[in-house]
Amino acid sequence: MKFRYCLILLFLFLQIGFSQNKINLFSEINYNSIPAVSLSDYKSVQERDSQFQNPNIALGVGISGGGSRAQFFSMGVLLGLEEIQGNDPKRNFLSEIDYFSTVSGGCYSAGYYLTILKNKLQFDNCTFNEFYFSKADAYKSDVSKSTTLFSLLNNNRNEKGEKISMAQRLDLEVLQYDSTNPENENKFKTQMLLSDFFIPKESNRSPQLPIMVANGTAYNNGERFPFMPHIIRGLKINSSLAPNKAFLPLDENEINNGYDFPLTYAITASSAFPGILPKTKFGIKNQDKILCVIDGGASDNTGYETLLELLHNDTKVKDKNKKALFIDCMGSGKKAPFITDEKIRLLSLLETASLYTVQTRYITFEKDVENVLEKYKIPTSNYQVIGFTTLRDYLLKLKKDDAYEDLVAELKNTEDETANWLKLQNDFRDRLIAKFGADHFKKDKNGEILLSSLDRETFKDFGASETLLLYEYTSHVETKLKITPEEKEMLLLAGRFASYLKTDELKGMLVEN
Repeated sequence: MKFRYCLILLFLFLQIGFSQNKINLFSEINYNSIPAVSLSDYKSVQERDSQFQNPNIALGVGISGGGSRAQFFSMGVLLGLEEIQGNDPKRNFLSEIDYFSTVSGGCYSAGYYLTILKNKLQFDNCTFNEFYFSKADAYKSDVSKSTTLFSLLNNNRNEKGEKISMAQRLDLEVLQYDSTNPENENKFKTQMLLSDFFIPKESNRSPQLPIMVANGTAYNNGERFPFMPHIIRGLKINSSLAPNKAFLPLDENEINNGYDFPLTYAITASSAFPGILPKTKFGIKNQDKILCVIDGGASDNTGYETLLELLHNDTKVKDKNKKALFIDCMGSGKKAPFITDEKIRLLSLLETASLYTVQTRYITFEKDVENVLEKYKIPTSNYQVIGFTTLRDYLLKLKKDDAYEDLVAELKNTEDETANWLKLQNDFRDRLIAKFGADHFKKDKNGEILLSSLDRETFKDFGASETLLLYEYTSHVETKLKITPEEKEMLLLAGRFASYLKTDELKGMLVEN
């Protein structure tokens, strides 16, 4: 009995000894946290030309993720914001924006607008609307790469990347820079860098553009990663270990100061949805570690945390005049409430799980925003939200006529197939042309009517049936990368219309408190 007892004690002693050798105390682990959002290193964005923006108001816009649905709905909102003027006719809501905090697909619209603002609008003396509906054929913003959740079946190839990297695609197709041929006459001559928005305090340059922050998520711990020069510098990022050689090493351009970091890398990281697009990988100076960054939606799909931190750090403006607009691009994405009684497929399970992981964050969104505003002593009345719900809420107030009831019946009896959605869009387009006349639309270079260009003055005559179809069509566009021309036109129109519906509230945000 004593011998057995001794054996047990010996066994426990050995177990304790072995296990202690394997324990790494949390207090001793060397973990470098991601630096906080700060503006102390940079010139104030309020130093921009006051002819176009009020330096006494700090106005920020957060744009959520949602693939091409987010890109073009928010693009439509931006076009609509330019159509909202304050008391000074030289200023509009779009030109007043000081900060963009973007996630995934929302990065594409903000990035496109800012590269056009930098290279064209400031020199051609035209508005964003004039440019978009007259010259956008030459500067298309459609990503040609097609990806779906079926790429999960071939994730090995996904991780290795393709001949043309996603960063190169975004530079070429969204930010209008040809990295393989900088002399391309159809693209801009310079690449968009973080130094276009973040100007060092010791620099002789003056701020010209709003500040844009693309938000990613640290792959290992889910921590939010705002791409800002001091954060990149603080983590000692000095190289790119991307899925293929086409993704050029960062240290070749000496970007480890953070300022010369290409914007396309930040957008690529923010939109790197696991299984769809390969995660981005960055090397750390003098270390064998790498930093993996994935889709910003995993930590904050609306960009609200970074946006409110930017506003809080703006020391030039009083708290009462700090204001935020959130563009919520979350749609239903063709998700039906019922499933058949059959074995749930793996792809369906993964897709649904990823969708609702993001959706659950919206449940407490407004309360979360108000809590942060109170923390920073910013009035909780100083924010607005524009989304598909803006259309839905407006629809609930409208009088329902026979045309509305007929459309409801048609939608309920229509199969959820591409061909049927295309027919609905064509019928809608024909009705709007017949109702308002072709003269109220702009045309593309081929003479085709651009549905999204419908004159803003006609929006007041949108009835319940027009609003219903616009809402149902656009909110059902899936979260995907490649988009059809019809979906794009409808999303742009929906974004402009949603901005119109918020005109009074948005004009109020342009007034000093």
